[in-house]
Amino acid sequence: MPQMVRLYWLRENGCDAGTPLGADELDPAIRERVKELARQDDGETVVRLPFLDRRQWRRRAEILHSIHLVREGDSVRCRLDAAEETRDRAATLALTDAAWKHAPDERDPRCFPVWQRVSVALQKALRSWIPGMYFTSAWRYEDRDAAYPMVVYEVCRPCFGRPRTEFTYDIADPETLPSAYSMIGRALQTVLARIEKQLYAAGNPTLAHRYNPVWYQDILGTVRKRPKRLVELLADEAMLINALIDLGTERNVGAVNRCSKLANAALRNVYGVDMRILGVRALEEATRVLTEEQTSSTVGFRKTAT
Repeated sequence: MPQMVRLYWLRENGCDAGTPLGADELDPAIRERVKELARQDDGETVVRLPFLDRRQWRRRAEILHSIHLVREGDSVRCRLDAAEETRDRAATLALTDAAWKHAPDERDPRCFPVWQRVSVALQKALRSWIPGMYFTSAWRYEDRDAAYPMVVYEVCRPCFGRPRTEFTYDIADPETLPSAYSMIGRALQTVLARIEKQLYAAGNPTLAHRYNPVWYQDILGTVRKRPKRLVELLADEAMLINALIDLGTERNVGAVNRCSKLANAALRNVYGVDMRILGVRALEEATRVLTEEQTSSTVGFRKTAT
């Protein structure tokens, strides 16, 4: 009995969404590797391949030959790096996911409120994820010139945008930093208390003292005097969020490629740390908000209809 697979493969010129195939019908560039991996299962094996646009389709043999296939449960999939994973996920969501396909475009009156909510959710998430990744190693708190702006970034006031097209802070706007600093004193003290406790637990009381909440005004003043690093963080954040919003309002292959390029540029080197794995997490967070918006709209429509 021939080996059977179920193929999932999104392409600009077509889509296999669970197409049943004999393993011998797969592209020659991956056929033998898939058959070897699928041999571990007597039943049907799911095969998932990465998104290819039309330009890549002309080089599909070369691309498929170079991908690293792995077995995960009952699936055979390609192992992508963080940049490739972001692009593949962006394509899958923008071109096939219901929440993204029904998201408002620029002409829709719902555009600003929906994407404003996505933007605020992403700002809050990134201001947790980025400091969390950077301070994985406690020794990074020793460089206070770098650490203080990152700590302040964690508690910056979100940008709520300006109707109809601005969803993030404009770094060229002189009001950006005053808005970001506005009313963050209590939140900054809370974060400093957590850091102080962490450093005491790590056996570094001298450094812990530098992060005592009593110094919050001095720390904020230091960042205000030298805001360059905070500005860079806010600029990278804006680049990523705006790329995701453009992806959601345009929903085409060009937007997928632009989103991937900008997201990876924003996250490639954050304070010397490669944070490109956050690209997929940002897409998933945006999907969560869009799904909630779609559910809320559906419920509201049903209530109005009844």
